[in-house]
Amino acid sequence: MIYQFRAVIIYGIIFSSLFMLHILFAANDLEGLFRVVVLLIAIMTFFSGPICVVIEPVKEQYKSTYFHGLILSMPLSTGLGWAYGDRSAGLEMILFPVITLVIHIAIRQSSIGLTYGLK
Repeated sequence: MIYQFRAVIIYGIIFSSLFMLHILFAANDLEGLFRVVVLLIAIMTFFSGPICVVIEPVKEQYKSTYFHGLILSMPLSTGLGWAYGDRSAGLEMILFPVITLVIHIAIRQSSIGLTYGLK
């Protein structure tokens, strides 16, 4: 059962580690490192499905792993929108999940068929 969520768990550990680093770097005024980590967090948020598929070693799990990554990215992208909107509700909180959804649909339905993260 846990093997079904192996990639999502690993993704969560990496994401959580980056999130803790971004807080640490912000608290210590390490602007350059903070920006690098924030960029990685944004990439991981918008591309969570493909990243989870890259982590997943079992090809038969790609479809469900991609879907779990997509579902995971929706609240993450809402939170990212909140952060980019100066930590208040705004258009970013709606726009970022829509962008995430469009990215996941575009990657899944590429011209070569269902790719589940280009793997």
